[in-house]
Amino acid sequence: ALDQAKTMERALDQAKTGRLHILDEMEKALEGPRSELPATVPKVLKMKIGADSIGKVIGPGGRQIRALIEDFALSNINVEESGDVQISGLDMGQMEKAKEMIASLTSGAGGGGGRGGGRGPRPEYVGPEPKEGTTYSGKITGIHQFGVFLEILPGAEDGSTPGLEGLCHVSELHMERVRNCEGFIRGMNTETLEVVYLGKNKKGQHQLSRKALLEERGVKPRYGGEGGGRRITNGNDRPSSPTRAPEMSKEEIDVIAMAIENATTD
Repeated sequence: ALDQAKTMERALDQAKTGRLHILDEMEKALEGPRSELPATVPKVLKMKIGADSIGKVIGPGGRQIRALIEDFALSNINVEESGDVQISGLDMGQMEKAKEMIASLTSGAGGGGGRGGGRGPRPEYVGPEPKEGTTYSGKITGIHQFGVFLEILPGAEDGSTPGLEGLCHVSELHMERVRNCEGFIRGMNTETLEVVYLGKNKKGQHQLSRKALLEERGVKPRYGGEGGGRRITNGNDRPSSPTRAPEMSKEEIDVIAMAIENATTD
């Protein structure tokens, strides 16, 4: 046991020496953090808006937020219900412009999205209105952390007017809580979702629910009852097998404890 302890002690000393050597070599190559990240590295900007201004950033059917992502070549814009906004992309200059545009939109001085806000009014849906409680097969038009935008009624055949879009909030996607909305939808490997039309909210936005449809069909939560304490991250909804930590023998524990004690007392 004593020989094993000395071996462990030497291994710890060698590891410390090696670690310090690596840190010295890293410092020679780069003395401090870079002031700017390379253009190929994804970046994130965060900002805060009023919760009552979220609709101005998202826009009817998500058109405003998609316009911002497209016009400023962003990877994504995540808007939380608390008003926290996360802008992700590669070009920090464009991300800063997007941040300024969002600030302008939420202050009431902004135009209709895009570079400088000079787009002009967007065409509106002109077809029949959806009926509450009716099931629709919606085409997925946008996936965000807060939910999924779906086109439940088509627009004009010539493309002159858009289809009718609504939001299926992440809390209305499944019987269990969904932690990763994008991962959940990607895991389903589908371009459409069947949803129930719930009507308009106080802001006039169309609300959809896949959860209500599942309830109508008698689907019950498989984990923990209503709302389910369990969270799922993908559409496959397979519970992961718990990973058990490897067990150590008492002798192994004694050897490691002795080595640590010797290393700290030297």
